[in-house]
Amino acid sequence: MKRFLFSVLCLSLLGSFAYGKNPRIDSLALYLLTESNIRLQNIQSCRFTAEISYDVWGDDVGLIKHSSLDKIYMKFPDKMYINAIGDKGHKALWYNGNILSYYSFINNQYAQTSAPNSILETIDTLSKALGIEFPAADFFYPTFVSDILNTGCNLIYLGIAKVGERDCFHIAGKSETASFQFWIANDETLLPVKMAIVYTSEKHQPQYEAVFNNWELEGNYPDAMFDFNPPPTADKIKFAHQK
Repeated sequence: MKRFLFSVLCLSLLGSFAYGKNPRIDSLALYLLTESNIRLQNIQSCRFTAEISYDVWGDDVGLIKHSSLDKIYMKFPDKMYINAIGDKGHKALWYNGNILSYYSFINNQYAQTSAPNSILETIDTLSKALGIEFPAADFFYPTFVSDILNTGCNLIYLGIAKVGERDCFHIAGKSETASFQFWIANDETLLPVKMAIVYTSEKHQPQYEAVFNNWELEGNYPDAMFDFNPPPTADKIKFAHQK
């Protein structure tokens, strides 16, 4: 712990560097995000919860805040389970390396489709083909930091900030399309604690926020928990991209 904090303090004394006059890239912010990302690349499994809030536009009242509590299990490279309870109901996703299954507990309906052979490829499918967003997905991509830098954004270290009772490294950035903030655990784990995004280029500038809790790394999760067995009375439906 002391060695880690000492290295961080040394980096903070280096100031910042920039690519020309714009953007401004803070060396400590870059270091913290890179290290957090690297550590998540090296795990075999994890679970965590995500308390999510997001804005949806309503013509009568403007931006409406919605929320969801998601429980996520991941077993790399090819297994994932998400259980989400929120304003839009209770639903779950199972991915076992071959099949992606969706189930609505309220409607007692399920859908299934073939899926790519890795978690990250499946997340891309969820986002692009089905319009389903995955909490904390960015942190798991090997290109997470380079993708941020490629937006030509400013990236600044703001100091230590509280998220609940946890001390966190607070990082903020702004690109042409969004402003964003990350809170990274101020300990040797460097796990993500919170993220917030304002989509400044979109009409009404909606926001997305997620707080990550209850991290467990290298848990022993049986393969069976990633298989979906539909209830006998459930109705089978189709994903939006299926004919």
